[in-house]
Amino acid sequence: MLCSFVFFSFSKGASKNLNLMEWDKLWTINKKIIDPLCARHTAVLKDQRVLLILTNGPEEPFVRILPRHKKYEGAGNKATTFTSRIWLEYADASVLITGQEVTLMDWGNTIIKENKTESGVITQLVGELHLEGSVKLTKLKLTWLPDIEDLVSLSLVGFDFVITKKKLEKDDDFVNVKFINPCTRRETSALGDPNMRNLKQGEIIQLEREGYYRCDVPFIRPFKPIVLFAIPDGRQQPPAN
Repeated sequence: MLCSFVFFSFSKGASKNLNLMEWDKLWTINKKIIDPLCARHTAVLKDQRVLLILTNGPEEPFVRILPRHKKYEGAGNKATTFTSRIWLEYADASVLITGQEVTLMDWGNTIIKENKTESGVITQLVGELHLEGSVKLTKLKLTWLPDIEDLVSLSLVGFDFVITKKKLEKDDDFVNVKFINPCTRRETSALGDPNMRNLKQGEIIQLEREGYYRCDVPFIRPFKPIVLFAIPDGRQQPPAN
């Protein structure tokens, strides 16, 4: 964070004038610093996931060793388990249609053969691996987790603005309830890949297609979640005027 602030200060130049700067600019610089170095992991929301059954998937689970960052060897490797039953995010599963070909990241393509619903809610998907298919031709690249007992519990913590107004004027009462955000901390339960047991306190990672996080509480025991603090990346919406 200090490094990001130094870059941010140099980018603005020396001046005696007071300036009102957007936090998003600082977060964007921070992203440029951490993205080339931080390891990649996968997570799905615990209460918003859908099982995809691959009819021609592996009869027995197998493991491949993959890089934690495809462009930075210093991030090390991770063990990824491939199974015939995998978890998808509900947000992804809800838009899939029968006959559609999609890409499972770090694996290959699959064709959706069936989607089961109850009261209009997707409850399960059936697919067929099509590993000879081109990943360049698919529109959707999906993150996934194997349906195994070794998945770790996560608590994803996000922080919001304390002040709901972008800029307080001289006549605005700072303690006025309408300017104070009643909820600045949000926690969401998720499941993560087993490699996250090795995260160190303070380590920064990217959850694929989710965002950047700093490990606040590492793995201690199976039923105590790893706590990850969300790191803004410059895309967060500032308070409205």
